[in-house]
Amino acid sequence: MEDARLKDFLSFFAGKYRPAEKLLPTLQAMTRDALREAVSDCTDMSLQFTPMEVAKFDSELRLHDIPSLSELRRRYSRAYARVMRRGRIEDETEYYLLRNVLFDPSEKTAEERERLETLIAAFEGK
Repeated sequence: MEDARLKDFLSFFAGKYRPAEKLLPTLQAMTRDALREAVSDCTDMSLQFTPMEVAKFDSELRLHDIPSLSELRRRYSRAYARVMRRGRIEDETEYYLLRNVLFDPSEKTAEERERLETLIAAFEGK
């Protein structure tokens, strides 16, 4: 994903959830690694959002042609990576994180979609 699209996300996220004036002056000067770390921080901060909040925010982002939060969670969230490495969902927060990623319309491989479905089904079967 190109840096400009990540900057668009950070700018939009900051405008809604953080004091934008603190982030925006440094946004243009961010290195690629710093940019990805900032996106990762945002995705992890968003784990407290309800599924409805995520869906609404994703819709707002798509209206502005910005990558969805669910897509960026899939790519940059440490929590998402931890669940995928572990191979099981441990709580409702992780459950909704994976559901949002699964149902986000962004492109996923067949293997990733199948793995998400398997993890979700296992958690729902508890």
